[in-house]
Amino acid sequence: MNKAKFSNQFRETVARVDLTALRENLALARELAGAGVSLMGVVKAQAYGHGAVPVAQTLVAAGIEALAVATPEEGLELRAAGLPTPIFILGGPFGAPGDLLAQNNLTPVVFTEAQLQHLQNTLSGPLKIHLKIDSGMTRLGIRPEQLNEFLSVLKKYPQLILQGVLTHLASADESFEGATARQYECFYEAQERVKKEFPDVEWVHMANSAALLGQKLGGYNWARPGIMLYGANPHPRFTTAQRLRPVMSFETQILSLKSVPAGTAVSYGGEWVAPRPSQIAVLPVGYADGYLRALGNRAEVMIEGKRVPVVGRVCMDLIMIDVTQIPEVRLNQRVLLWGAGLPVEEVAAWGGTISYELLCQVSGRVPRIYEGGR
Repeated sequence: MNKAKFSNQFRETVARVDLTALRENLALARELAGAGVSLMGVVKAQAYGHGAVPVAQTLVAAGIEALAVATPEEGLELRAAGLPTPIFILGGPFGAPGDLLAQNNLTPVVFTEAQLQHLQNTLSGPLKIHLKIDSGMTRLGIRPEQLNEFLSVLKKYPQLILQGVLTHLASADESFEGATARQYECFYEAQERVKKEFPDVEWVHMANSAALLGQKLGGYNWARPGIMLYGANPHPRFTTAQRLRPVMSFETQILSLKSVPAGTAVSYGGEWVAPRPSQIAVLPVGYADGYLRALGNRAEVMIEGKRVPVVGRVCMDLIMIDVTQIPEVRLNQRVLLWGAGLPVEEVAAWGGTISYELLCQVSGRVPRIYEGGR
């Protein structure tokens, strides 16, 4: 019996990752961040579905100063690939021993006393940490009214070296007035208190992709671009995002073609019925690949620049499209699910979600094909 591993080499459904576009998007992030601001590229969740290691390697080769992940395991994967760049764990240390983090030069974000105790108890030397302030996201972070007490506790853990302070903006895709202005004011009052108690704190970061594209914030020396690196726009109002280039092209090929008479039902439940004699193409992609079930009877795909509708329910492995209006259609013809010409933001809107989720949903059984060198 042949036990060879084939690594999806036979699949017609692929995600092409344009590393040249990634580098161009990084250059735009650097331009928007301005002089004196370093960049921390967010590569959590397999670089938003694009592949953490190849993306990180490209960003590092292009000069990015640091990388950010959500979990220790994600950081360790990058270290195992030989990446030397500073790596920040935005979600906290979880249960990772302090010595493991220190040995791998992984910097955890902290926000609870329990984390401090765990790290101190599992450390034999110093470990750099960053402190997160909850300035209004009401997610992770120390609330401003608890900050003074937390800083007093932190002084009891001398092996934990406070290197930076950060927050996360909840509404940076909206105008500065309102929630972002309140968060901005809250964070800067808090970070001034932190610097008063810990004068060696060097790094301040709060700007995500939306803040870089749409806000004119100052007073920070690190920015954390995420979704913009992958060419997606966090909000339609950001005209600067028109300069972004989509990094992922999600593609497949026509697996089957059939002519059906008017009145023919298509897919589970027969929710779509051919209104006329129709040509139906079957594509080898489904919700197990990350093409959301919610896209059935709503989305469009593109064949040689022409858009055609997805008809019937999305299946686990297959979808159907109505290609009646494309008489030259043929088997094995390339079909674009999203990418240049069919923005992922538009496809996400058909599915009632956002580009972030759609990109992250592209599953591991879809081969990533990297183009543009690393």
